[in-house]
Amino acid sequence: MHGFSRRFGFTAVSISALICAATPAWAQQKIDFAIHYPERSAATATFKWWIGEVDKATQGRVKFVPHYAAALVTANETLKAVRDGAVPAGSVHAAALSGQMPAFAYLEAIGGMPVERAQYLEAVKALRPVLERQFRAQGKGVEYLWSESLGELIVLCRNRHMKSPADWKGLKVRTAGRWQAEQLRGMGVSTVAMDVSEQYIALQNRTIDCALLVSGLASALKVHEVAPKVTLLRMSVNFNSFIMNKGIYDKISAADRASMKRLAVEAESRASASLAKDETDAVNLMKSQKADIYAITDAERSELRKGIASSYAKMGTEGGAAGKEIGDVLKRYW
Repeated sequence: MHGFSRRFGFTAVSISALICAATPAWAQQKIDFAIHYPERSAATATFKWWIGEVDKATQGRVKFVPHYAAALVTANETLKAVRDGAVPAGSVHAAALSGQMPAFAYLEAIGGMPVERAQYLEAVKALRPVLERQFRAQGKGVEYLWSESLGELIVLCRNRHMKSPADWKGLKVRTAGRWQAEQLRGMGVSTVAMDVSEQYIALQNRTIDCALLVSGLASALKVHEVAPKVTLLRMSVNFNSFIMNKGIYDKISAADRASMKRLAVEAESRASASLAKDETDAVNLMKSQKADIYAITDAERSELRKGIASSYAKMGTEGGAAGKEIGDVLKRYW
């Protein structure tokens, strides 16, 4: 614990004081928030809105101080850091969580969440009590705040669109996370794990044939320059949640917690609308830069889901009762 605390500039005394402070002293506290996205990323827009609105609604009593680009803690370490109180609050995505909370496999997987906006918001609402229970069950307890989608998955290839499961067979494809890889291996894909920054050169050098990404990131990295055949898969991937140490959360007044949750629900709706616009803008930008864009049809999406479905049973087995709770919500939309 001492080494971990030194790493983030905390001491055991300061952590204890933060968690155990009396309610009147809370008004003077600022709450550090670890965010793994860069500050200028489109993914931070709704988060910035939320912390600003929380500040106003609580008249400055709840003031989050964001630390972007994993400056406080990596995405893989955030759950433990928040649970232990070394970091008061943070963002966690399902790919980082599923190794520590196997129930989150469905939220990491390709096609786990629905992508149509009305269904997505319905699923997020239904998941809220499930995720609140599951995060609170983590050690000393973690409070779930709200979530947002990382977007719809696209695949960028050098020389073909991916319209059917047969198109994937035998290709070398860059994936992110265990479950993406398992799903694609079920279609005969040779999956390759590599840092997102390495994909451009790997495609250019033919080390890989295709890469899985979301449109905003693909556009920013200009991956379409070396993999111009871009297929919009119309399926979700990963899921990003915002969490807080429960000991610290419980020191906030009931009225201020209610304001935070009210604004959290609004943030989920705003994030969904903002993401849809960002994705459209990114796709249009790639198209203007000579990318060949193809969106799979409903029938093709149904066939793709069949091609990757074999891993869902394994997710259910490993996720146990908690995974079943999440799966029961999401399977309504498959």
